[in-house]
Amino acid sequence: MHSLDTIPLIEITRGTITETIHRGAIAIVDTKGNLQYAAGNPKLVTFMRSAAKPFQLLPTLESQAIEEFNLDPSEISVMCASHSGEDYHLELVRQILKKTGLTEETLQCGPHLPGHLPTQRDMIRNCQQPTAIHSNCSGKHTGMLMGCRIKGFPIEGYLDLSHPIQQEILHTLEEVGDMSASDIGIAIDGCGVPTFALPIDKIALLFSRLADPVLITKSQRQKGLNDIRDAMIDYPENMSGSNRFCAALMKHFPKQVVLKSGAAGVYGIGLPNQGLGIGLKIENGLGEPRYAAVLTILRKLDILPQDGLDQLWHQFCPPVKNYRQQIVGSFRSVFELMT
Repeated sequence: MHSLDTIPLIEITRGTITETIHRGAIAIVDTKGNLQYAAGNPKLVTFMRSAAKPFQLLPTLESQAIEEFNLDPSEISVMCASHSGEDYHLELVRQILKKTGLTEETLQCGPHLPGHLPTQRDMIRNCQQPTAIHSNCSGKHTGMLMGCRIKGFPIEGYLDLSHPIQQEILHTLEEVGDMSASDIGIAIDGCGVPTFALPIDKIALLFSRLADPVLITKSQRQKGLNDIRDAMIDYPENMSGSNRFCAALMKHFPKQVVLKSGAAGVYGIGLPNQGLGIGLKIENGLGEPRYAAVLTILRKLDILPQDGLDQLWHQFCPPVKNYRQQIVGSFRSVFELMT
């Protein structure tokens, strides 16, 4: 990433003075990959991080895992999740592992405390140490293990780029995003599996095709994308968590938007009724400016009811308050979408 790739997107004020500026870049494309709108450099390359999760699950679903393991959409959703580690998330992951004949011990994602603060506090109070299933990526890893099971791949080494399941994921990403291997940078994600760096207009293309896979010619792939999209939309809290932004946005506008966050300021968003995809990167990786940017993009596209977007802005981009609960500042967007 270079300084000229990004522009100011969101400012946070204190009083009448801008205190912080949050730069980033946006690309909006149709299902053919044609750029419709941009802010900053639409070719900015960044890691997808967890925004890749729907596509990391796709090879497993293409292999008829739904039929083989009698998967419910609620289970598909948690396999796309950066979940909060709430009890219902853990039970879903355990349920899927049981269907595949595996145990929690096979999960190789590193443990961390749940993101859901009440659950986290209960664990600390009870001196309970987190295990791999508490990882926000345990659903994703379970989907990879299920792919190994259905394809006859070894379980051992499933994290490694050279493992067949990771190679299938990489090739699937190349094909759905109209890319070659040379277009994709690869490093190791927080949970130990490969993570992929690509231009944000390609992230947008992937999500346009998740939202509307009409141009996907492989029937099993098209079905897999439809199943993943519908599961995420119908069970948004399973792939996110209570009071999380992703879940709130999809619940507020049912069937109209599908989105997945990625660490370090990334979002991929699909708009099924418009056949559009959005790729977003906030340069400094912070969360709240990212929410403000997503809501501003949707406002400017003028395809969702403005009053609903205003409600979400009030919830996720509230006025800045001090410890005395005085309002001392606010969020504001400072960008335009260029055609």
